[in-house]
Amino acid sequence: KGIDYAKLEVPDLGGEKRSYKEIDRLILANVKRPIRVVGACTGYDAHTVGLDAILNMKGFDGDIGLERYKGFRTVNMGSQVPTEELIDRAVKEKADAILLSKVVSQKDIHVADMRDLIARLKKRGLEGKFILVAGGPRVTHKLALELGYDAGFTIGARPSDVANFLYEKMVERIDKGETDESQGKKKSGK
Repeated sequence: KGIDYAKLEVPDLGGEKRSYKEIDRLILANVKRPIRVVGACTGYDAHTVGLDAILNMKGFDGDIGLERYKGFRTVNMGSQVPTEELIDRAVKEKADAILLSKVVSQKDIHVADMRDLIARLKKRGLEGKFILVAGGPRVTHKLALELGYDAGFTIGARPSDVANFLYEKMVERIDKGETDESQGKKKSGK
């Protein structure tokens, strides 16, 4: 029977495709400081291939990782990180974004773990504080949005895709006045 490619839904995150040098230049010009990112695989997930591909300096398939950008300050916590530790580290680092990588998906554990992060952030009064990005083979942009994330990335996503999204989301937050003290502005309604 085969796959009907015309019926596949591939949500577009929008935004321009930019090189890492272009993204760096724009972050330093418009955000005026590195975007702080903390990433981890939570729960029992011990697979960091995707997280490492996005964050590690060498990146993936010739697309360099966020660690190499001047416009990002990254913390890669690795695998099997308790959700509370991820949140604690994000708070400690004054992170702008949390990247959650979910490879294991049996019995929809990836969905449960994604919901867990959202619930714990709400419980701690941190809802809306971070740009939330999830990624993994069974994570879609649509699923991520339904669960309360800002974006979801799946197989084939490149570090520059994530970098572009984070840059655009930061500019959007700056324009709305939703920035922290390092921007020299007050937060509005947060």
